Amino acid sequence: MQNCNSGNELVLLASIIAIIISENISAEDLSILSSLFCAIGDNLAIIASKRTMNL
Repeated sequence: MQNCNSGNELVLLASIIAIIISENISAEDLSILSSLFCAIGDNLAIIASKRTMNL
């Protein structure tokens, strides 16, 4: 991730992935998948915070 000069590349990548995933999935399944990705993101943030505290 150090090769990204700004967050713009990550925002663009996330948008592209979201569009591709959403093309053939029902609204109900998108809602479930969205909740799953939010939970994964929250857990990654907790892990990152804990790691920085242990430095």
